[in-house]
Amino acid sequence: MNAQPRVSICIPAYNAGRFIGETLASVRRQEFQDWELIVTEDGSDDGTAEIVNTFAGTVSQGVRYECHTKNMGLPATRNTGIGSAGGEWIALLDSDDLWMPTHLGDLLGTALRTGADIVHAGSILFDSDTGTPIETRAPSPEVVADFPRSLFVARYIIQPASVLMRRSAWEKVGGFNPDFRYVEDREMWMRCARAGLKFAYTGRETCLYRKHSGALSARAAEMAEAAAAVFDQHLDWELIPRELRHQQAADAWTAAAMLRQRTLPRVAASHYLRACSIRWSLEGWLRGKACSVLGLVCR
Repeated sequence: MNAQPRVSICIPAYNAGRFIGETLASVRRQEFQDWELIVTEDGSDDGTAEIVNTFAGTVSQGVRYECHTKNMGLPATRNTGIGSAGGEWIALLDSDDLWMPTHLGDLLGTALRTGADIVHAGSILFDSDTGTPIETRAPSPEVVADFPRSLFVARYIIQPASVLMRRSAWEKVGGFNPDFRYVEDREMWMRCARAGLKFAYTGRETCLYRKHSGALSARAAEMAEAAAAVFDQHLDWELIPRELRHQQAADAWTAAAMLRQRTLPRVAASHYLRACSIRWSLEGWLRGKACSVLGLVCR
């Protein structure tokens, strides 16, 4: 084995004691063995440290436990773990998700074969209480062929725990954005795609994503606002058609406004205003484009 591991597995943890033992067991079962593990706890204290230390005694690979003294959020916690990683490749894994035994090997093999900077597997969502599969998240050939447009409109979905990325790719885009406590993964992938980083899909569903009942609905408004803010960041992304950029952003701000209008009407009003501003901008551009076409026709 190399002095430095080929892959650094980075797990952010917050009140993770209930599931992280099962997650670590799926790491131990990986057929690819040249890895190190870094668990970064984000200001919680529920016995995770003891679980990680016990796990370290069962494997020959390097295992490190780090802890933020206060809660800093998921993006910052991912960055802390990756920042201390020694591997050329970073494998993302959440503290309650699972990998099939071939997962790391499939990811690295695809990366080396394609020259990609970011590789991901498909994910199987399963119910946390029953273990029953709910749905499969994997891009079709048509969705892959339509990248990055399919990523922009959220048809191309990449689960963080399914991802292997070059550490140099993380460095190139400045890591995960701590300002995004929600949809931080989508925000990251959009910046990576816009920076010209190469994505690849293994073609296999080797990541198991735990679905907690009610978790998303409780944060629906915050997630909608974050998603709209991501579209705002990329209103000038020329690789995506202008009409699509503006329409997606306006629709996203309208959706965020609808979720806020009963509880925070002033916030909702500002979201509606933002949506209208984007639509007016698009309409002005379309009118200018139409006038230009008419001018050419009338010459």
